[in-house]
Amino acid sequence: MIKKNRATDGFENEKDFIIKLNMNKDHKFWQSFELKDNSKYYFIKVEGLKLCKSTNKAILPKSDVYICKINIDEQDVLKQKFYFDEKSKIDIIEYLKNSGVSIKMRNTNYQIDKCSIKKFVARFKDKELFAGATIYSQNTNDFKKNHKVLKASNTTWKEFANYFNEQSLDNIKDETVFDDSHKLIFKRIQKISYKQIKTKTLNNEKILNSLFKGQDDFSDPYYATWLLSNDELTKNINIDFYVTKGSSNGGMNPTVVFKPLK
Repeated sequence: MIKKNRATDGFENEKDFIIKLNMNKDHKFWQSFELKDNSKYYFIKVEGLKLCKSTNKAILPKSDVYICKINIDEQDVLKQKFYFDEKSKIDIIEYLKNSGVSIKMRNTNYQIDKCSIKKFVARFKDKELFAGATIYSQNTNDFKKNHKVLKASNTTWKEFANYFNEQSLDNIKDETVFDDSHKLIFKRIQKISYKQIKTKTLNNEKILNSLFKGQDDFSDPYYATWLLSNDELTKNINIDFYVTKGSSNGGMNPTVVFKPLK
């Protein structure tokens, strides 16, 4: 097997990571997996959507690559140019447990997680907080869409008003004309919601692991035991992130998005 002397590499994407690690079985990252003999083990790329247990829907998993033991000779590895994915026609003996890696490239604008109402409630047990984070708060012309946001969040204006102690929202109806006084309230609620979500996340290891690694959400190897961050392989979660409103299709499918701080 071809080997390299370099102990570390920069990586441009998942494919680059796979090729470099499969070429260089002496790379320091292999030591993390504590294999006595890694000669038959290779990284392969995850392809497509996987079942999320918390929503019972197929979505993008947290792991981008994982390790498999493959029955293959060196010439065929060379033909594959050291690259394998789940579509490759290879004889996989078994995958290595807890070898899923989430790969985040340096200086890229990626999302840590895009969270639907179902996934949010599974994590936080709080539908009003979801609504507070996903309401429209900037443009008064958009505020009618908040009827759809609350409906998608399985809550009502009355429940929403009580939760955030904003009784002026209690009597909002379909025919309500929104104005700048509502903007002040919605912006305040959204700011509070973002802060509460981040605080709850940081204070709950289970939520953190779900958010960053997909533990309890996906089956092995589609949760990420390992994180590649700044070209370092680690199990430690980088807690420098912020919470914001994601896309919502006009309020019908609101989402909360978690992104890394620059």
